[in-house]
Amino acid sequence: MVADDRGWTTDIMKLWQSLMIALARSERVSRFMHRNAAAGALARRFVGGRDLAAAIETARDLQRRGVRVSLFYLGEYVSDPGIVQVTVAQKIAAIEALAQAGLDIHLSVDPTQIGYSIDPDLGRRNGLAIGKALARQASSSRNDRRDFLMLDMEDWTLVEATLQLREELAAAGVPVAQTLQAYLRRTAADLGPIIAAGGAVRLVKGAFVDRSERAFANRAGIDANYLALAERMLSAEARDAGFYPIFGTHDAGIAFDILALAKARGWPADAYEFEMLYGVRQELQQRLLTEGARLRLYLPFGEAWFPYAIRRVGESPRNIRLIFRALRS
Repeated sequence: MVADDRGWTTDIMKLWQSLMIALARSERVSRFMHRNAAAGALARRFVGGRDLAAAIETARDLQRRGVRVSLFYLGEYVSDPGIVQVTVAQKIAAIEALAQAGLDIHLSVDPTQIGYSIDPDLGRRNGLAIGKALARQASSSRNDRRDFLMLDMEDWTLVEATLQLREELAAAGVPVAQTLQAYLRRTAADLGPIIAAGGAVRLVKGAFVDRSERAFANRAGIDANYLALAERMLSAEARDAGFYPIFGTHDAGIAFDILALAKARGWPADAYEFEMLYGVRQELQQRLLTEGARLRLYLPFGEAWFPYAIRRVGESPRNIRLIFRALRS
């Protein structure tokens, strides 16, 4: 077994992530945690507000620090059509609130929260409705804003559907960005056409586990692929095409390697950005800001906080202490 950078073996880390994902998808565990007032500390650590108004206020505070946000209404793997309908309405309301606040109209969407778990065609229609709402607001935004509908990438079974939705949104004139995951072997092939089209990609390592023929089996392989993909995203070809790179990472070594590469290749600081999760690695956030990097935080809001928070714990076993601290308080 190969040890990752936190001293956990790869096999144990995969088991840990699988357990956390199972907890995230358990309706029974989620109901218990959402009703547990003591667990609110965990929600406050990772969630920017229980409602849209609170999230916008958090976003304003972050903007005063020079930090941009990507709003995300909580919920994933939704199988209830009523909840899907509420989610779509919340997404569109968030677009309007961001525009009114003068913030980047930057919204993240999980395909499974807008209908893909029920019917792919329902998810597609809802994705287009959200995208067109964003395009209407973005058309009147200031030139210094970066407005995007960011499509999150979920597990392997949704990769093709998500990429197809991105293509349809782009064809409809929606400013759309795509999350790609470095743990998947296919990502290099998926990245090429988006670079050539002058699109935008948020590159992440990925929080899922998969078979070795589809995914890199250890952290060293994932890290090496992440850096190889980052080099392509910061290539002269990408810059000439008008491509916009977004690097989603909490790995300080990788972040500063990318920063050095971008400077060496002449990329202006406003031509790419780093993205991190709200509540995670604040000291690294400040270091990037000090270096003059553009930083965006993924800012969730809403009541369904537990699946999101427990997946953050899955990404770092050290975060398990947050659960125990929350339940003891």
